[in-house]
Amino acid sequence: MRIRLLVSAAAATALVAAAVAGPAQASQHATSAVPTFVDGLAQAVFSTNPADWYSGEVWVQAPFDSDHDGKPDRIHADFTAPPEVLTQGLKVPVIFEDSPYYAGTADEYSNWGVDHELGSPPASRPRAPFWAAFDTSPVISTVYESTWVPRGFAVVHAESPGTGHSDGCPTSGGRNETLAAKAVIDWLNGRARAYTTKDGSTRAVASWTTGNVGMIGTSYNGTLPEAVATTGVAGLKAIVPISAISDWYDYYRANGMVRAPHSSSNPSGNNNAFQGEDLDVLADVVYSRLDETGARTICQPVIDDIEQHIDRATGNRNSFWQERDYMKDVRNVHAATLLAHGNNDFNVMTKNAAQFYDALKKQHVPHMFYFHQGGHGGAPPDVLINYWFTRYLYGVQNGVERLPRSWVVREAASCPPRQTTVAGEQSNTATLTVADTRPFRIGFSLTVPQTNADGTISTTTRLIAKIPDQTHLVLVSPVATAAGQKVADGATVSLQCSNANPTPYAEWPDPAAGQAGLELTPGAPTRGGLTFKPSKSGTETLTDDASIPGITSANAPSSGVRLVYQTPPLTKPVRISGTPSARLQLAFSASKANVTAALVSYPPTGNGTILTRGWIDPANRLSDWTDAPVRPGKMYRMNVDLQPKDTVVPAGNRLALMVLSSDRDFTIRPAPGTRLTLDLSHSSIDIPVVGGRKALADAFN
Repeated sequence: MRIRLLVSAAAATALVAAAVAGPAQASQHATSAVPTFVDGLAQAVFSTNPADWYSGEVWVQAPFDSDHDGKPDRIHADFTAPPEVLTQGLKVPVIFEDSPYYAGTADEYSNWGVDHELGSPPASRPRAPFWAAFDTSPVISTVYESTWVPRGFAVVHAESPGTGHSDGCPTSGGRNETLAAKAVIDWLNGRARAYTTKDGSTRAVASWTTGNVGMIGTSYNGTLPEAVATTGVAGLKAIVPISAISDWYDYYRANGMVRAPHSSSNPSGNNNAFQGEDLDVLADVVYSRLDETGARTICQPVIDDIEQHIDRATGNRNSFWQERDYMKDVRNVHAATLLAHGNNDFNVMTKNAAQFYDALKKQHVPHMFYFHQGGHGGAPPDVLINYWFTRYLYGVQNGVERLPRSWVVREAASCPPRQTTVAGEQSNTATLTVADTRPFRIGFSLTVPQTNADGTISTTTRLIAKIPDQTHLVLVSPVATAAGQKVADGATVSLQCSNANPTPYAEWPDPAAGQAGLELTPGAPTRGGLTFKPSKSGTETLTDDASIPGITSANAPSSGVRLVYQTPPLTKPVRISGTPSARLQLAFSASKANVTAALVSYPPTGNGTILTRGWIDPANRLSDWTDAPVRPGKMYRMNVDLQPKDTVVPAGNRLALMVLSSDRDFTIRPAPGTRLTLDLSHSSIDIPVVGGRKALADAFN
């Protein structure tokens, strides 16, 4: 492998448009490229023309027979590489995405009904009718090729079992899906067989790769990298899981409760398309085998078996769920991990990211966490991914391991200043002379105010391509290019807080964060208090009504459906970084009940926002695995872990704990009427605040 290192040429890290897949053979170039790196970043020096690329498809033999036809399943994969792998014998690392979604998903399907008594789910649900899948041969996807092939990487896509042109059956996180993706990595490293056709015997050899593999993807496609990494497979050097599931139980359950993921980052009570979804529904939705042209029947027994084991009656963990818990095998992970998640992802909730990341830290696996303020999806800035794959797939010592470990997209109102002034009037230039370049980073997006010929100001943004010294910024393209336009002397250029410009911190959660415990004071049916002083004895009662959304209850001035306890108005901003938890002592009027806790931020005027939520089945107060009886009228103590969070609560707002029973957006919805009685003196909430108890106490004064 030939690598050329440069240190002076300008680097542009913007993503280029997606391209169509190339043909099976590559054309000869007049000149040949070699892998090139500038400032630690892979450069797009290889052909950007798909017609030049070397592409093909294979079927990798997997070590299982998940469709029970007596033959090992074959997994469909495609590959695309720079032409030099043929013309020059170059070997390149691989960017690999595995997915059950390439051939599409069912247009019509049925979730489970959720309007029923706890412990009494419907006996069945309708199966998805036949739908026409997309043909994924010879090209499965082109999503990453235009970015990574010109940089000197190959791109591989593979279809999960039971989808597209792959054999086998979908199992929603089952072991066969993990082993299918692992088999592709084994093939890339010469340890597994692949064939040029689905049923043929002609072998295909991946002679064009170094065997160094980086997996990437979002949601299900991001979950599979974590799953494969827990096998410890040799050759998987790095992963970039985005909005990934680390434990499928934590996706569809919460502390013994049947709890749905949410399709929106702003739950309103009536906008969750995923309410009632479960493992069997998902398998039904992605089942897209193209060798079944009529009704799909091969995998119905497998989906039926999933339905029999999910246990929507108790919500308990069992061996079936445990197969889909990647945390039990996280000790095997050695792949450097750049993790990405959204603070307001109520689909794959933030616990999935936090627990996986925490394990990597403890195991000293190279790790980095990009945590934005949006919902589901959202990759790290391209520059961070480039650094990551360049370091761990090409072995370039670019210092990424010395960068801050945590990159949080800060709220606009809490954005730390990262700015400088322009030195001298400048026009039609990609190189700005500035007072100080230290606040800036290559690959981040600079906001530049341009003074127009008529004196008005218009702002533009450019990625920073290079920082050659302490007084010059090189941009990917010129600014102030219009007639009479200029960047004025003394103008302020800055990094605005956005997904492109996350704020760096040493680690996540912030090492300065500490739990601040708050006690409850009475106030029902309006709002009680959250204070540092222990509460006197007393109880307050709410009555369950699943027809009322949680956000409606939170913002009702008075309500018998929820209990709310709030702080005084904050005199200073407070940053939460970590996992809040509520310790509740409750009695119930029935032997089965839902329990929901939420952390709310109330502005001085207007409606509040639910920052994070948590749920528990009181029968699972001791364990996710087994029920403990609940006797009506008896007090029980339980801990409710809310979803991890990183947010700044502005001065003037109040933080509040809301306790309710059923959560319309997420839980089973029994008939109204169950009463929950909260013992205030034995209930509290711990909030992870940067600066700990003292910082929160200072914000009370």
